[in-house]
Amino acid sequence: MDKNQIKKSIELLNKIRTDEGEMFEAYACGEQDCIDVRHYDNGLFISLLYYGSLRAFISFDGDGGAEHALELTSLLRAAKVSFPKNRLCVYFNYENRTLIAEIMNHVDFEPPYPNGFYYMSREFVMDREHFAAKPSNVRLDVRPYEFMRTADYAALVDASFTFASPPPNFSANITGMAETLSKKVFNAFYDGNGLIGVYWLDNDNSTIEFIAVAPDRQRRGYGHIILSHAIETVFSDPGKCAAKLYCVDWNEKGLAFYRKFGMLEKGHMQMMVVEDKING
Repeated sequence: MDKNQIKKSIELLNKIRTDEGEMFEAYACGEQDCIDVRHYDNGLFISLLYYGSLRAFISFDGDGGAEHALELTSLLRAAKVSFPKNRLCVYFNYENRTLIAEIMNHVDFEPPYPNGFYYMSREFVMDREHFAAKPSNVRLDVRPYEFMRTADYAALVDASFTFASPPPNFSANITGMAETLSKKVFNAFYDGNGLIGVYWLDNDNSTIEFIAVAPDRQRRGYGHIILSHAIETVFSDPGKCAAKLYCVDWNEKGLAFYRKFGMLEKGHMQMMVVEDKING
């Protein structure tokens, strides 16, 4: 594979998520358990196992790729047949609306969420060079994860994510949440009136997996403080050059907040899941 092909492949994957673009050379060199890689004049298909998770990535320039819908369906089928016990997560470049519609004619994806959407999210990135935390006179008490407060964290996140469909229900599995958070980089924020907000990082310590502010404390500048702290935590590792997070398309307040904060929109993804067989 020549350098131009690698560069183009990274550009196409970045339209989905820059995480995948960063991983492409590992995929191409066999460092990850890649099942198939197909290059097109204006697009790319990859299927792979990522730590036991069966994934496929499909990305074309613009609204391209529809002419390859049947071939791409056969490639999805081949991946699913090879690993029949794994559910297949398919990540599309959101721009490829016609291609997505064509593939949906041939693939039994899981039913959409109750609000009618499949999982669609935008990637927001802040690079180290352009990050400047906004000064604040507000002094908050910042605490790492405390097991005895897990139920409080769960209740805050559940109450904050009113846009989510299906809604989160961390409160129904406090034990599971405790096990998860004990392994994460996590911080909670308090003032004299109690818990204000939380965030925690994904396993890569570059991605802000969850960030939440109590509903009755929103629109007071606390979100800016908490997000700044999260980004500073990512950048405390000198090897990290960018902090990332993902916001679903229907979280309009969140999208507006991250844009106002100055984060750059990079990838735009539509993800759908295949549990069973793919149609012939």
